[in-house]
Amino acid sequence: MDVLSGTRITDPEELIISQEDYNHIECKIGELLSDLEWKVLTSYLQGKSYQEIAEDLGRHVKSIDNALQRVKRKLERYLNGKEG
Repeated sequence: MDVLSGTRITDPEELIISQEDYNHIECKIGELLSDLEWKVLTSYLQGKSYQEIAEDLGRHVKSIDNALQRVKRKLERYLNGKEG
């Protein structure tokens, strides 16, 4: 299922292109984010709370909040075509 549009992709060619797009985006995000930011983002996307992420990573909750704010800024810059 295509998460962005909510429609199911049934054409194999579209599915491959979609997977290639996903891989490219995932790779680019990996380049933009620090190791901590990547771990925090993936944990957050898995539905973990700030407290759970902080405990898992041995960090303060504020550190998790700060990391997610940096992730948001970096992704916004990337999506707006202003990498950096």
